[in-house]
Amino acid sequence: MNDKLKNIVVTTCFLCLIIIMLVINIIKKDKTISSAERRKLQEFPHFSISELFNGSFFEKFDTYTMDQFIQREEFRKLKTNIEINILKKQDSNNIYKYNEKLIEQIYPLNEKSVINITNKMNEINKLYLKKNNKIYYTIVPDKNYFINENNLKLDYEKMKKIMKNNLEWAEYIDIFDELELSSYYSTDSHWKQEKLQNVVSKIKNKMHLTRKTTYEEKKITSFKGVYSGQFPLDSGEDEIRILTNEEIESCVVYNYEKNNKTKIYDIDKINSQDKYDIYLSGAVSLLTIENPNNNTNKELIVFRDSYGSSLVPLLVEEYSKITVIDTRYISPKILSKYIEFTDKDILFEYSVMLINNSSSLK
Repeated sequence: MNDKLKNIVVTTCFLCLIIIMLVINIIKKDKTISSAERRKLQEFPHFSISELFNGSFFEKFDTYTMDQFIQREEFRKLKTNIEINILKKQDSNNIYKYNEKLIEQIYPLNEKSVINITNKMNEINKLYLKKNNKIYYTIVPDKNYFINENNLKLDYEKMKKIMKNNLEWAEYIDIFDELELSSYYSTDSHWKQEKLQNVVSKIKNKMHLTRKTTYEEKKITSFKGVYSGQFPLDSGEDEIRILTNEEIESCVVYNYEKNNKTKIYDIDKINSQDKYDIYLSGAVSLLTIENPNNNTNKELIVFRDSYGSSLVPLLVEEYSKITVIDTRYISPKILSKYIEFTDKDILFEYSVMLINNSSSLK
């Protein structure tokens, strides 16, 4: 076969492959959700003249074609395999593997974001908090903090310093030394509730809480965390375990969004896309937890992110009522409609991940 004929055959085969893939992409049914990435996929964008001329139609269409491409997950796995095993990159999508744990490389320190979150906290303090409130805050380190092997890391001490300088009205509870890499899931960003006893002891000690509590540890289900979808190579599974006792089981959780009552551990979430939602039903703007076995009339208000979902249940024995607020989903300016702040203990719990990217806070 001469070179000219060879080129014609190769070109024809390539064009046929492109046409076949185009036809399959056109006729196949679009997917609405990526289970691996835990997000909605872009649907075919609505066409309008205004969106055509301002460019937004083409941006959405470009995202649509990438999201709905045939065998998308297989191509994602192939891309990651090439990056890690052939090109020898340390990370893919800024996630790397260390001792079978998937870790997000959070870097660099976003000082504007740190200042932004302290400004939000100062706003809450100015609106609602008084001298009769005992006010504390804590920072949850990310997994990358515990690795020192050529990974890029943000300046954690500088983050702490900025927050301390801007939050003089609150007492800082440092829990970094109470955690280690094994305290976190292998395939997810979150910490394991069953590994938080030292953290809880430190927080309770600083907040002058004295009750000693024992728990029963129960395995609920296996799951693959959010990083397993972002780093689509075999990374094993984790287990959702809960710490419980009769007091926790007797607590009643009121969900303001759904206007219903549930338990602290929402076992129905075992079938949800994110099984970490078993803890306090996941991402909810406003919850109250009432403990019928505590008659002290002490109350706690917790401003938290998702890490607080598994932390807060381990504080319920100390209080008659705990109010749990996530200001990513509710504006602090309307909290007075639902909450009385007088004489309440206050705890702000925010993770490094949120502090370094706090634009989602209202």
